[in-house]
Amino acid sequence: MLTSLILSSLIGFASVPPIDLASCEASQPITVSSNNDSPTTVGASALHVRFSDSAAKPISQVIFTLDDGATVNDVGTFSPGVVIDHNLRLANTEATSCTVSAVTFADGTAWDATHNINTLTTP
Repeated sequence: MLTSLILSSLIGFASVPPIDLASCEASQPITVSSNNDSPTTVGASALHVRFSDSAAKPISQVIFTLDDGATVNDVGTFSPGVVIDHNLRLANTEATSCTVSAVTFADGTAWDATHNINTLTTP
């Protein structure tokens, strides 16, 4: 009975993302036209993410999955409780939103939304 309670507690913990995703917006480059010139594209597609590490340990990589299936990596040292506000370059996309699909912690452990598990990655 105690084993079942511990196991269900661990499963519940594993399914909670270690990231608080406040916003995730994909933007498209702007196409401008002037008098007799052909249209010109200005800027590039970008993903604006605002998130914080809700775990008790630093994160070294966050993988975002866009609603069109593409993935974008954000790599750095993301300390617990600190708000991260990044603009990440994208290939041209029609995506409008994203979710956190995987996280790697600085100590090598990882969280994966696909499997809803915490794992220890091996180099």
